[in-house]
Amino acid sequence: MKTTIQTIQIVLFLFLAVATTTACKKDKNSAGKTGTFTIDGVSYTGNTEVQTFVNDNYSIVCQQDAPFKLIQVTFHNQAEAEAGGTFDVEDDALNVPSGSVNIGVDGLTFDPHSSHTISVSGKKITISNLSLDQTGGGSKHPLINSASINF
Repeated sequence: MKTTIQTIQIVLFLFLAVATTTACKKDKNSAGKTGTFTIDGVSYTGNTEVQTFVNDNYSIVCQQDAPFKLIQVTFHNQAEAEAGGTFDVEDDALNVPSGSVNIGVDGLTFDPHSSHTISVSGKKITISNLSLDQTGGGSKHPLINSASINF
């Protein structure tokens, strides 16, 4: 059973990787934007990239290259992200519902451990004390201690 779940996770990850590279466009206006985030007590700083998917979901990726660490916040669409406000962190889905966000870490998908919100103001994402559970029965349970990501 565990092997089946792991196989499904690998197939899903590969599908999402291919879909991401072929089904989204990068926003050239994100050049020079940066963010900071702390996961499991380790702090990272990285450049921010904006992606828009074919279903209009709008994704902010902040990545540090060495050592590699990536956090991704996906909104229902660009208008909601830029308007700002408070967003519910939802279980991972291929289409993010309005008023919600999905959170990914290191290219993996996660569900919130409990009810949680993030805030966006002035094209800046703020996250604090967000506990996550890897989808599909995965063994990773990162805690996003804090994040401040400009887009």
